[in-house]
Amino acid sequence: MKILKYILLLLLALIVLGLIYVGTYDGKYDVKRSKVIKAPIAHAFNTVNDLKTWEKWGPWHDEDSTIVVTYGDKTVGVGAYNSWTSKDGPGSMKTIAIEPNKSIQQEITFMDGDPGGIYWDFEEVAEGTKVTWGMTAEKSPFMFKAIAAMVGGWDNMLGPMEENGLNNLEKVMIETIPKAPKFSLGDLSIAEVDAKTFIGYHHKVKIDHENMTKLFMQDLPKAGIYATKAGLKLGDYTPGAVFSKYDEATNETEFYIGLLLHTKLAPAEGMQVVNLPKGKAVTISKFGNYGVGDEQAHVAIDNYILTNNLERTWPIWELYVNDPSTVSPEKIQTDIYYPLK
Repeated sequence: MKILKYILLLLLALIVLGLIYVGTYDGKYDVKRSKVIKAPIAHAFNTVNDLKTWEKWGPWHDEDSTIVVTYGDKTVGVGAYNSWTSKDGPGSMKTIAIEPNKSIQQEITFMDGDPGGIYWDFEEVAEGTKVTWGMTAEKSPFMFKAIAAMVGGWDNMLGPMEENGLNNLEKVMIETIPKAPKFSLGDLSIAEVDAKTFIGYHHKVKIDHENMTKLFMQDLPKAGIYATKAGLKLGDYTPGAVFSKYDEATNETEFYIGLLLHTKLAPAEGMQVVNLPKGKAVTISKFGNYGVGDEQAHVAIDNYILTNNLERTWPIWELYVNDPSTVSPEKIQTDIYYPLK
């Protein structure tokens, strides 16, 4: 009996020592892993930024089939939120900050513990995208500290999970890489163009395609509504843009967004008149969504002008020939004109 008593006392002492050790174990950590994935940086960012994708690659779903996830009203971007229940207890996560295609900051809570941090960094590299997944905390629940102590530290506890998650993420990303947008180019030709009148909203800005797209989305509908209220219909005008400057050296561009007129129409308030002169122009038709294949079309014209020892002049213009809501994306037509001296 004495031996049994001593064994029990020894076990009790070990338990007490273990509890003291775990209680004093540092609950602060910052553990991260990185992986280069052969996918565009935007695709990598967008996949992680959407919390609904996490069920497809999150490593804990492979280990615990009892996890049930509930999503908030928002699942993408700042304010995205989800929560879950499982045999190991409840938890929640929310996105608190993002920098598009660069970083994501999140906050995660397990049971009643203090919130921990999750961070993601995305770096474009020659092979694709370097994705870094990190987890941090200032204080950790007792049970978490016990597990970390038993496996040899926070890096041994969390690192393999992050590695598994990144491997799963790679599979999901590669399977869901968006297909390259489709477009096609018509034949290059030199056309005789008549003198034309264009009315449009003037802009002089830095070359920034995102900002320029916003201007087009703002001004083209406004110009179309103005023409409709004036009694015109598509065919009496063609939506388009006239560029009087596009200088990549200074990163400056100047252009007008509006309507090429086939009948008389006074400009609306804020619009200006641009007279397009009669003469010859190199022209090409591009078929596909707006913004897709535009660069290739302009490069084709530049190469044609250079090869044939021609000299262009300004302004250049492009016309949006058909209504994109009435045709399939690959049939949306943009006609581009480079006038010649």
